Amino acid sequence: MATAEAERLTARYQRQVLRLAGLIADRLRVTALRADTRSIDGWWERISPAVRREILLGQSALAALARTYLRAHAAAEGVRLEPVVVEPNTPQVDTSLFVTGPVAFKEAMAAHADETAAVRAMATQLEGSATRLLMEGPRQTTTRTFQERRVVEGWRRVAAGRGCAFCLMLVGRGAIYSRTSVHFRSHDHCRCTGVLVYRRESEPPQVRRLQEQWREATAGLTGADAVNAWRRYVDEHGL
Repeated sequence: MATAEAERLTARYQRQVLRLAGLIADRLRVTALRADTRSIDGWWERISPAVRREILLGQSALAALARTYLRAHAAAEGVRLEPVVVEPNTPQVDTSLFVTGPVAFKEAMAAHADETAAVRAMATQLEGSATRLLMEGPRQTTTRTFQERRVVEGWRRVAAGRGCAFCLMLVGRGAIYSRTSVHFRSHDHCRCTGVLVYRRESEPPQVRRLQEQWREATAGLTGADAVNAWRRYVDEHGL
């Protein structure tokens, strides 16, 4: 188990990351709600450079915050660690914002022909993609550090708040020790973070509880059937 100091650092770090990511994503949502629907493409052309810049700066700031945390967390675990520096992926940012911005607006208009509803749908999607893109900074910093620093034994996913069925399923898998398939699976609006592990250890109580609940919910099932059963279980039990 992690030391008490390491757990304290993790809790503080998660609050800091989510607060900053939430502030930036919320600003983008408000910006989208003020969209000029008379020319959605012209509006996007005007604001997208500033939006991209804010996302990239936020992603870099969160990655820097992650590096500071990872050093302190490792020290609390008795390990000296220099985290990996990860560069933002600008094409990924541009594509995600475009798809959840003007494209989402046009799709909503085609489906419902309601400008107000279309703007709200775009604002919600942009807020979600911004959250995911911003969180790429700390998430990639964590997983790449695990991949490239041999003093790290593994990493564990940590959900924020209750978490959705998808995220709880992944949290319940516990610590990952294989470097050959490191990927932080996420979705828009996802607020999960990652924690590094420096030695093989038993899973914390909340993870063991999720594992027991998964076995109960998916008994005798595999694949998509198991995942669907788990989603129903989470909804029914209010996890």
